[in-house]
Amino acid sequence: ISLKNISQTTAYSCLQDAIAASQPGGLDGIIISTPTFTHAALIKEAAEHGLFIFTEKPVDETADKIKQVYDVADNAGIKLCCGFQRRFDHSYVAAAEAVHNGQAGKPLLANIFMFDHPCPPKEFLLTGGNIFMDLCAHDVDYIRWALQDDVDSVYATGSSSCEDLAAAGVHDNATMVMKFRKGAVVTLCLSRSATYGYDQRCEVFGEKGIVSVTNEHEHSTVIGNSQGISHSKLKHSFPQRFNQAFASELDAFADTVLEGKEWPVSVNDCIRVQKVADAAIKSCELGREVKLDYNPTKNVEVESTGSDPVDILAL
Repeated sequence: ISLKNISQTTAYSCLQDAIAASQPGGLDGIIISTPTFTHAALIKEAAEHGLFIFTEKPVDETADKIKQVYDVADNAGIKLCCGFQRRFDHSYVAAAEAVHNGQAGKPLLANIFMFDHPCPPKEFLLTGGNIFMDLCAHDVDYIRWALQDDVDSVYATGSSSCEDLAAAGVHDNATMVMKFRKGAVVTLCLSRSATYGYDQRCEVFGEKGIVSVTNEHEHSTVIGNSQGISHSKLKHSFPQRFNQAFASELDAFADTVLEGKEWPVSVNDCIRVQKVADAAIKSCELGREVKLDYNPTKNVEVESTGSDPVDILAL
């Protein structure tokens, strides 16, 4: 209802009602921004009516389910477009292009910070999603795209900021170390709560230099006096930081619907991002590195050359 009031449009109780009310002429596409477990049914219904679909990540809850809903879209002859907004953010795009153009040379290391703000209530954290499932997807997609490479293995660990979360086995801070096939090592730090604002940074270090995406502040004024140098606060949260990216993303979706332009995120991208998140969850549970097998016949566990076993997660 609040969205209805903001956009001054009509609210419907279900997709079927909205489709019926749009006749004659009909709809060309829909945007799905609902809980993940609802996506499959909405995608199937939209596909049955020939509607192009934009959905927020993740497309579905597991890699197998993601493949199934993409098959539904393909069989209906419509496009299913998953939103990874960093691919549309001017700063992140410029950084990826710099890496692609070799301005830092061969990528060796990358550090990524995804520190959310404001912190969700403890009640949400106790009943909400896993930190790796909820927070890593955008940055995993981005760094795969920037490096033009796939994750070979993941080591992940986490911590809880209070006793209640620890007792429930809930991590609100976590770190992933991802080794990529071409040799780069990427550290992704995640937190539910940066008290100072929405902290989103990425830096790729290569043989010839470094490419960085820095934080954006509420405004660019800088004050210097005898007390030091001061900036404004960081942007409050994702609607403020990625406002331009969200708008560009929807423009691109409109181009896909109306002009047939190719959507930049493939089903393979979505599945592999999901599998990296799955590997991080498994690694954190087991306390050891998990290797990703992109051509599996079954789930396997093998002994590493060191003293600890390495799990292989089938993709």
